[in-house]
Amino acid sequence: MFFKREISTPKTIGVLVSGGDCAGLNATVRAITHHATKTFNWRVVGIQRGYWGMWVRPLQTIELTPDVCDHQWVSSGGTFLRSNKNCHPPTFADGGKTYPNIDEAFCNAYNALGLSAIVVIGGDGSFNKLNQIHDFYNKTKKKGDHNEVNFIAIPKTIDNDVAYTDLAIGHETALDVVVEAIDNVQFTAESHDRVMVVEVMGRDAGHIALKAGVASGADAILIPEIPYNIDDLAKHIEHVYQSPQRHAIVVVAESVKTPDGETMRGTIGEEEQTRYRGIGENLAARLKERVSADVRFVSIGHVQRGGRPRIKDRLLANRFGVHAVDLIAKKQFSRVIVVVNGKMADIHISEVANTIQRVDVNGEMVHIAKSLGIYIGNV
Repeated sequence: MFFKREISTPKTIGVLVSGGDCAGLNATVRAITHHATKTFNWRVVGIQRGYWGMWVRPLQTIELTPDVCDHQWVSSGGTFLRSNKNCHPPTFADGGKTYPNIDEAFCNAYNALGLSAIVVIGGDGSFNKLNQIHDFYNKTKKKGDHNEVNFIAIPKTIDNDVAYTDLAIGHETALDVVVEAIDNVQFTAESHDRVMVVEVMGRDAGHIALKAGVASGADAILIPEIPYNIDDLAKHIEHVYQSPQRHAIVVVAESVKTPDGETMRGTIGEEEQTRYRGIGENLAARLKERVSADVRFVSIGHVQRGGRPRIKDRLLANRFGVHAVDLIAKKQFSRVIVVVNGKMADIHISEVANTIQRVDVNGEMVHIAKSLGIYIGNV
């Protein structure tokens, strides 16, 4: 049963951040709030802690105004609205009662808040959930029911693996952080004649590893899209080490498999979530058996998610936020905003859900890596 809908005056829209944090989220929420309130005189409600904020009772919301979303939101990392990455029972204080069916809970909350539309800022996992909610509503709504669950989706992820968009919020800042970290590792590798294996994030796509590796002058880059041979990798690293350079950097994406084809995973956190972890250490041990250099590894970890958003992410956040409000004003819903060849566009949620954007092995960046003499696997 859906709650009885109470239409608010003026129009009320919601904003929700779901999934892992990244730089530029607050700037996006700020752009939505300022455009919606100043241009259209709409009311904006922030949903706290992602989908959980629509799942628990009482609902977890905050009134968003230009005064609340001030200039500090442009330059701050993380998300003031908070977020969550899964659908287990809430672990935050005073979570309240939860609904067993998050899809039904979302639709009920949407109507209880009197929303005309909601903007969901998330990655591929969040969009899969949003598409599931969309299908649930269409299957369960009663004949003659004119109430709709209207939404616009904005891609954000450091991994840049959302399908059909050239960029997602947070990717450019994460790249800057990773490149700076690898630069620092280069200094210590050179000082001690070492081979350093640097593990970076990216989940099932190698965008971070490939771009950051090329930008930082890495000697080898391993990504999940391209298979590799440990002996070929070791031969290349030994060749680099025996050159006047006398040190080497290997950048590896977290989802790369071991030379034996094993996926490295580990259990972390109170909720025992399984995440990619350990391939950097595994490869360092394998290389240590095959090269004459001292081999160490470092995992950059969650520092990749932090930091103040760089200018590219700040501008992208504002572009996404304004475009989302414009789509709501035009009543064009169930759309995911994307960037194609530098221009804003939008596609239906069903096209984006349950798919990810991987590195094009025949693309320009792989060609550049090969042309620079970087070992990138069997391609």
